[in-house]
Amino acid sequence: MRSGNLFCALPLESVIETLRSPPVTVIAGAPGWVQGVAVIRGATVVVVDLGILLGAGSAELKQARVVTLRVGARVVGLAVESIVGVRDFERTMLAEVPPLLLQAHPEVLTAIGLLDGELMLVLDGSRIITEDELARLENS
Repeated sequence: MRSGNLFCALPLESVIETLRSPPVTVIAGAPGWVQGVAVIRGATVVVVDLGILLGAGSAELKQARVVTLRVGARVVGLAVESIVGVRDFERTMLAEVPPLLLQAHPEVLTAIGLLDGELMLVLDGSRIITEDELARLENS
């Protein structure tokens, strides 16, 4: 998936589905990386902008896709600019995250690698947002 100038990957087991961005309602006082909430399959889902979360800028809302992920007992939508596809790759293609990058996003970034000559960030979808943050957003 792409967001801004970032090329990212998620383990398939953390993904529920991908879809076109539904209408999103802004939540007053939410962190800047939270676009708001959307109704997906009859449930209210917090939508997180991956580009803002990782410092690459906002996804274009009209062209955005949403990847739904399971975070604990909840579902979170991850807004991205595009979905590149599903690819298998060997774990040997991945490297540990350099210490400097770990300081930026230790909770989300699990590995880096090259795919088709492009730097790829491997993310832990279950840790995109903490359950405490989700509960706080849902109660605001």
